[in-house]
Amino acid sequence: MMIIQEEFKMSTVNTNTIELQILFEEDKNEGNFSAYIPAIRLGAMGDTLEEARKNAMDLVEIQLQTARTNGDDLPRDTAIIETIRFDLIGS
Repeated sequence: MMIIQEEFKMSTVNTNTIELQILFEEDKNEGNFSAYIPAIRLGAMGDTLEEARKNAMDLVEIQLQTARTNGDDLPRDTAIIETIRFDLIGS
């Protein structure tokens, strides 16, 4: 599996911007990509990386619009992404 970490900037209605991390993962067995957006705790999928990215961005747009409509706070990206090294034990 290939994991791709990206950040994207999105303009909001009042010309402010919001930056959210999206974690993309390729599933070679299934032949698709998944995208996880930690700030909204939702994910999207697509047959290609580009489709997964578009679907994730559409999902974020819906969540932002819902938050604005309901008067809720906009999501904040508080994800901590780490790379941890493991020793391989064996022969």
